[in-house]
Amino acid sequence: MQSNKKQIELIKYDFKTSKITNVNPLTTINEWIIILMCIWISWQYFNFKLGVLPFLALTAAWFISSDYRWAFKGLPLDIVMIIVWGLTFLPYMVTGNFFYGGLDIKYTIITFMLFTFGIFINYYYMYYNNNPAVLGKIVFFTMFFYLISSIQTYIGLKKYPLAARELATGSDPSQGTYSSLGIGGFGFIYSAVFLNIVILYFVLINNRVSKKYKFFAITVCFMITIMLISASYATSLIIGFLGAFLVICVRDKKWFILSMILAVLFFIAFPKEIIGYFLIDIAKLFDSSYVIQSKFLDLAQGFLGNTLGSQTSGRKELYLASLQTFLQNPFFGIYGPFGNAFHAKVGGHSGWLDLMAYYGLFGSLPLFAAIFFNFKKQLKFFSKHPYYRFLLTAQALFVLFGFINPITYIYQVGFILFVVAPAVPFLPQAFVKRNLEKGNRK
Repeated sequence: MQSNKKQIELIKYDFKTSKITNVNPLTTINEWIIILMCIWISWQYFNFKLGVLPFLALTAAWFISSDYRWAFKGLPLDIVMIIVWGLTFLPYMVTGNFFYGGLDIKYTIITFMLFTFGIFINYYYMYYNNNPAVLGKIVFFTMFFYLISSIQTYIGLKKYPLAARELATGSDPSQGTYSSLGIGGFGFIYSAVFLNIVILYFVLINNRVSKKYKFFAITVCFMITIMLISASYATSLIIGFLGAFLVICVRDKKWFILSMILAVLFFIAFPKEIIGYFLIDIAKLFDSSYVIQSKFLDLAQGFLGNTLGSQTSGRKELYLASLQTFLQNPFFGIYGPFGNAFHAKVGGHSGWLDLMAYYGLFGSLPLFAAIFFNFKKQLKFFSKHPYYRFLLTAQALFVLFGFINPITYIYQVGFILFVVAPAVPFLPQAFVKRNLEKGNRK
């Protein structure tokens, strides 16, 4: 792996004078495959029409067309821990105890794989192959088709205002109709939030990017934002606004930590009545969306009445149920040799706590370690780059999101955090020709 200094120089390098001298047809195929994978993740209409099997075929084709020697060299710790995480489920499968609440077993396996597969993709193009052009294309096509999906979702929600929320339940009979219109559900909505946070980099501070890319980023951010407001996911709006606030105000890691401490102190020391009325004022801004308005009013009740609103209280009970179940089955969870899935209660609304309740430390620590090592690696890469605070903000909010919502089977969020987010600064190099010297592949 190159030194961090050289990696930063790679982001700034001008490829405009380079020429392609040695193109491997298999490499070209591999790059087109990853583009198709980005489109499948990003464009909800395309995703719905094709289904998951073509994507799994693309995944297999990607491995075959890659320079497979990368898999036999020294792998970084994040990939090693992902492999270990996958292996921890083998005992549960052998004993017939591999479940994830009421989810279908095949669906769970596939989504777990898709959630973490991005770590392999990022390592291959960013660290093993050092291919900024492909990284740029990944960002460009992801942004473009999130733009298309956001437009389709926005238009669809004008006709069916609650479609995005009903898609999240997984049981509404109109799901096929909504999906055929390209309306995005839970995974698309929340992954769009994180995409919005990281591409603010081009909107707020990047002066070295051409006007066309800056305009492109502004257009995508604007369309995603109005789509999020229409989708009636209050949590997505809170995370989105919090992310925007942090990337505007926070300059480095020290400022980020200080901001978190001040935020906690603010909620502890600041008069609760003022916070409550402030939340009511925010709720009034969403008169056209009953769902969002009720969420903010529910939060306001907690500050004004010293008791949690019905929705917030219900969420708290679900989180505590998962935590309590984990503490009762800390090592292998309720599906392990000492657990009892029939008499245990798991809330089903916290990705991290639910995973620990189901599989204990044995089946959750490897994933947590993989995420930690991956985030640490990416932050080190950008440690002296202006993009650092955008990536740090997205990562921190991703961890927070995992505590308050399901996440481990929301593969779109994993793709954005593990593939797209680390590649964002390479967008300007998407269509710049690159000099490929013979033998340059490791």
